[in-house]
Amino acid sequence: MRIVSTAFLLFFLITSPVHAAINGVAAVVNGEMITAFDLQAETAPEAMRRGLNPKDPNQAAAIEELTKATLERMINNIILTQEAQRLKISVGDSEVDNEIQQIMSRNKMTPEEFQRQLQIQRTTEKDFRERIRSSILRNRLLANMVGRKVIVTKEEIADYYNRHKQTFMNNQKVRFAVIVYPPTENAETQAARIRSGKLSFEQAARQVSVGPRAQEGGDVGVVDWNSLDPTWQDRLSQLKPGDVSGLFEVNNGLKGQLKLLSMESGDGQTLEEATPQIERILREPKLQERFREYSEQLRKRAVVEIRQ
Repeated sequence: MRIVSTAFLLFFLITSPVHAAINGVAAVVNGEMITAFDLQAETAPEAMRRGLNPKDPNQAAAIEELTKATLERMINNIILTQEAQRLKISVGDSEVDNEIQQIMSRNKMTPEEFQRQLQIQRTTEKDFRERIRSSILRNRLLANMVGRKVIVTKEEIADYYNRHKQTFMNNQKVRFAVIVYPPTENAETQAARIRSGKLSFEQAARQVSVGPRAQEGGDVGVVDWNSLDPTWQDRLSQLKPGDVSGLFEVNNGLKGQLKLLSMESGDGQTLEEATPQIERILREPKLQERFREYSEQLRKRAVVEIRQ
């Protein structure tokens, strides 16, 4: 399956800001080349998602900005991959398969729905697998190189527990609805319409959502609280039944919103019981900050030549 058509890609290459160097080199990272063709092949799907037309001179600046951002991401990915290779860190195909199965399970997606999501996001299964592989690799680097430097104190855990005590329950169930906005939809506009009451959450889900059970208003039914991603738990824990969350990244760069329908309380967890989960929640932003610093250090040490 090739979602980005060859015709569009060639059209993008010919009319994009780097068309004069299609066969040239966009950058060299520690001796590894990024060709102009590879750069534009990586840029084209996102340009399509944003509705950018490379033939429109009014969008030339936006395409150039996107191309530069894509190049930076490709450079950083190469640097991280090279560092992982140096540290003998690898990710097998079976691990990628397992992660994709978990994504499908969390989102209650059938294989057919998964393929439909790839088409909506205008990506191929091969490219999606590579993004998953890079994500796992990144997390391993994170754990190996910066994880031990991140500390969550007992005071921070106790404070979070006291502020969110009602969410830490054994056998807790939650019923919620979700909207996943397609890349062609202006998520901010739709969220504003829901917030103003011009459009109900359920109507928006039926009209535009590419998430699970869209025609049922995005209602995914009752699920086990502990099965949810910590980011989703954090969003839902701030809501009362009937409340709608703000926009956040729900899946592979797509924006979405959650609506809490009901919360079935179980037996309250003690601070000791809740500590592992709270520690994971609080560690994540600290890990991301450390990883950003670590990535910047690697970038400074790398020999990068941008030729574009």
